Amino acid sequence: MDACILSVGKEAAEGSGDSAARLDEDYVPSTVTDIFGASQDTLSTALQWLLILFTRYPDMQARVQAELDEVVGRDRLPCLDDQPKLPYIMAFLYEAMRFSSLVPITIPHATTANASVLGYHIPKDTVVFVNQWSVNHDPMKWPHPEDFDPTRFLDQDGFINKDLASSVMIFSMGKRRCIGEEISKTQLFLFISILAHQCNFKANPDEPAKMDFNYGLTIKPKSFKINVTLRESMELLDRAVQTLQAEEDCQ
Repeated sequence: MDACILSVGKEAAEGSGDSAARLDEDYVPSTVTDIFGASQDTLSTALQWLLILFTRYPDMQARVQAELDEVVGRDRLPCLDDQPKLPYIMAFLYEAMRFSSLVPITIPHATTANASVLGYHIPKDTVVFVNQWSVNHDPMKWPHPEDFDPTRFLDQDGFINKDLASSVMIFSMGKRRCIGEEISKTQLFLFISILAHQCNFKANPDEPAKMDFNYGLTIKPKSFKINVTLRESMELLDRAVQTLQAEEDCQ
């Protein structure tokens, strides 16, 4: 928050940036609170879905790991610069978001004026919710929507179909969509890439294979146990932690 306020003050003092688009200092605390508050439950829930899907579909987990090994190698950890070269991982992420629809209904919005949508009159001050689950499971848009299939997001050349990826609705829509959309996608990419690069995930043989969930603000998988093993050693992770600690010491 302090960094954001300093940045706003610096831009104002230098006269740089678009003043009309600049975030007023009075709104910084609430905006930062929205970003971190909204992301805590949704990101942890998304990560749970990704891990349970890894254990449910081990062949897909293996394909993710094979892509990582080919592009990143075993001498370093994945980074954000690798993302454009990892289409299957991004397809896995988009399909996980579509399949789980972990935020099934958006938070309430309201119309500020009379509106009309597909012939339906919506008066001013009407509270509006978006059924994201329905959008993400529409068979007219998604053939066999009940099937988990990351390849639906890959074109014939093996690249991400950006038009289809943009059709996944998990961060609401319009001008009031979630302000943390891009940072959430970035974090999820790094989370799952690093985890898959370093670990193997298997279902717990003592628990039945099922995907039950609890319904609330998010659709959260019920508590489950998985077996996690290192693919190799902790060397790269230890090195990354040491680098972060060194950077903190320099600050």
